[in-house]
Amino acid sequence: MFGLKLNVKKTEYLTTDVNESGSIKIDGTELARTSVFKYLGSAIASDGGLMVEVNSRVSAAWSKWRSVIDVLCDRKIPKHLKLKIYRAVVRPVAMYGAECWPATKEVLTAPCS
Repeated sequence: MFGLKLNVKKTEYLTTDVNESGSIKIDGTELARTSVFKYLGSAIASDGGLMVEVNSRVSAAWSKWRSVIDVLCDRKIPKHLKLKIYRAVVRPVAMYGAECWPATKEVLTAPCS
């Protein structure tokens, strides 16, 4: 009567063992297996890699940049105000969760695409 109800159609699972070939069934319905999913706004990859998250952050930052480009590129607006807008709007989107990333060579040398 009370408790959690699971929507089997919307449920998927991620495993950290990429070689595992098993599956999960609930009430005879097999759940979809995924290699990446979003959790608390960050992309989690089954191989533990960060490049999916790094690319996601770069993409989100560019999207946010494009949403305020009219202000940031307006010559009539003072540079100090543009910098405040950038620091308040664009940079937090790019850096969300980055303080938890290990500083590996892969992450530090990632191309900004």
